[in-house]
Amino acid sequence: MPDKVLPARLPSLTGLRFVLALCVVLCHLSLISGIFDLEPDSPLRVMEPIATSAVSGFFVLSGFVLTWAHVPGESHRAFWRRRFWRIVPTHVIGWALAVAFFTVIVATPATVMPDGDSAGAAVASLFLVQSWIPDAGFFFSFNAPAWSISCEAFFYALFPVLLAAVSKIPTRRLGNHWAALAAATLLMPLVSTFVPGPQLYDWMPTNATSIWFVYLCPPVRLSEFVLGILTARLVQTGRLPHLNRTRVAAPAVVVFGALPFLPTQYAFGMAMAAPLALIIAALTRADIQGRARLMRHPRLVALGEASFALYLTHYPLMLTIRHMLGAEKTFAVLPGALFVVTLTVLSIALSLAVYRYYELPIMRRWARPRTGASADPTPVDAGAMRAPAPRKSTAPEHEPHLG
Repeated sequence: MPDKVLPARLPSLTGLRFVLALCVVLCHLSLISGIFDLEPDSPLRVMEPIATSAVSGFFVLSGFVLTWAHVPGESHRAFWRRRFWRIVPTHVIGWALAVAFFTVIVATPATVMPDGDSAGAAVASLFLVQSWIPDAGFFFSFNAPAWSISCEAFFYALFPVLLAAVSKIPTRRLGNHWAALAAATLLMPLVSTFVPGPQLYDWMPTNATSIWFVYLCPPVRLSEFVLGILTARLVQTGRLPHLNRTRVAAPAVVVFGALPFLPTQYAFGMAMAAPLALIIAALTRADIQGRARLMRHPRLVALGEASFALYLTHYPLMLTIRHMLGAEKTFAVLPGALFVVTLTVLSIALSLAVYRYYELPIMRRWARPRTGASADPTPVDAGAMRAPAPRKSTAPEHEPHLG
């Protein structure tokens, strides 16, 4: 790897986290909650492939940032400790809110899955193993967005081994490995069309097991995480070709535009992994070269820091308010849009509070061993709003989590 100075922090990627999380939130608020009186094949359902693509972006971004943040010689135990205290406390908050809704309030027709009140599903969700079970009553139960955190937990467990393996790849061959893995993410939705199983939705021309395989199965989604690792190594080693705006935007536009003409499984995100990896790489280069503007705006970065809390708390908040207004009530487009905006603002406000008064104190206290008064109290995910500090190590203290 070239002996060059790289910025320790990449604020544009933190801003990107908020954009991706917002896509998921808007999809849930406008579609899953049934706010609008629309048919399942409504044009509004374009939000679904946008949201599933955002999840793919999270997986790629996770592998990229953890690779960028890696400090050579760091123990596996130290890495896993930080990851545990970064994701589990906020996950427990979202899980508890969802369980409270289904058990203390009442399960409503606004609920996505009818089996979301089973004790087994609650335990599986709490321990982040729900995505390993090919049963919609488990993987979408309670706090439905947490299924992706179940995948992330698997990724984190393997990360030290994966990074060691990727680091052994000769620099000149990184591009070949990247291209092969990108092709695999494009072909996996096609492979999933051959997976048989029971029907999940009447309006969806595919079955539940096929959806689980391409969308929720942790070993399948691991390819996107590894693609992020390879993308980071390409940037770090200077092996990534020049990416102008056309080269960055064209793959995303082409793949997304082709989704209506491809099997339904292609709408579940994996096909967008490679185009999103290019976008992540381009934003990183913009940060390195000091060209980034919008995505590193301090307010957007601040929202990005709270995006994990946004991802995990918006869903139970949505269900609760939906129940209070009436689970069967629908709205015309204008009042429905106003309702979505209001819920979005409330969700963001809740996430900022959770991040400031819950996540940060926990990270300061538990993410790193206490070594005395001289220990740096700054948590792993704090400080992204500081100016990038160049140094020999490519490991930023700011490790954005993807949710």
